[in-house]
Amino acid sequence: MSLKTLFIGGPKPVWVRYLLIIGFFFLITRLILDSSFAHSSLLYCLVPYCVAIVIYIFMPQPQGRYRWQRFARHMFSAMIVMLATSALLFEGFICVLMFMPIYIIFAIIGFAFAPKEYPTKNTADVFRVSFVPIVIAVLSLEGINASLSLEREHSLTRTQIVNLTPEQIHRNLSQPIHLDAKRSTFLSLFPLPTHVEAGSLNTGDIHKAHFKYKRWGHDGFNVKTGETWLKIASVTPLHIQTEVVKDTSYFSHYLTIHGTDIKLNPLNANRTQISLTIHYRRELDPAWYFGPLQKSAITESGEYLIQHVIARGAL
Repeated sequence: MSLKTLFIGGPKPVWVRYLLIIGFFFLITRLILDSSFAHSSLLYCLVPYCVAIVIYIFMPQPQGRYRWQRFARHMFSAMIVMLATSALLFEGFICVLMFMPIYIIFAIIGFAFAPKEYPTKNTADVFRVSFVPIVIAVLSLEGINASLSLEREHSLTRTQIVNLTPEQIHRNLSQPIHLDAKRSTFLSLFPLPTHVEAGSLNTGDIHKAHFKYKRWGHDGFNVKTGETWLKIASVTPLHIQTEVVKDTSYFSHYLTIHGTDIKLNPLNANRTQISLTIHYRRELDPAWYFGPLQKSAITESGEYLIQHVIARGAL
């Protein structure tokens, strides 16, 4: 029995085909996640592209409709496969939300360059189905080893002038931390620590942030807990350096925070320039997608920390 007979003509009903496709990509994704390629572009480029091609070939295609209608039907099928696979893998809402745009990008590429009919003898279609997979394969190589990885280590600095003295800023940092201020729409997607053990600013002290990530939004099954330990590495009147010595939070799988540098530059008797530098490592590939996404998260986090922790109470 040929593949065309098996999948184009059957099996029926259609939900059986969905189950077969979901099961297949669940196994493929699980194998990648359990391998050394878990953070590479292999997972985030090649897999969604293959999902698009498999759906295009093995799912019934509506006939006699505009191409945008066929595309909408295709994307509906792709969303079913991707969301169902994510649920089986116990991925949380945030993970799905962050990864979905890149999945959609490669699903669109798969649809756009797929042959109009399958199997095809059209020369243009043959070229596309031969050339495009090579391009996707090359893009998917990023991160499979060190030589194929782009720069991962980064530092980002946010600067703000506040109506506080360095002594007042030191007092702020030696008080208990409460992260209850309103955040940006982007940052509000990420859960805050359930509580933070802090209230001192001495060299060697450790501040502990406790996280509880409810992957499905409730305290039932599939809850991830963890901690981030921030050590006060050094303290001088105008420079405070911290170092992350332990991180078991859900963030640690995607982003490694090394620590921070807080530099204070008194401008006059009542005004100080604060420069907060966050040192971090990008863990996920491809860099062209996750790099800007994580940079945006770090930028907004830095601004939030300056405004609501370091310079709280500033006029």
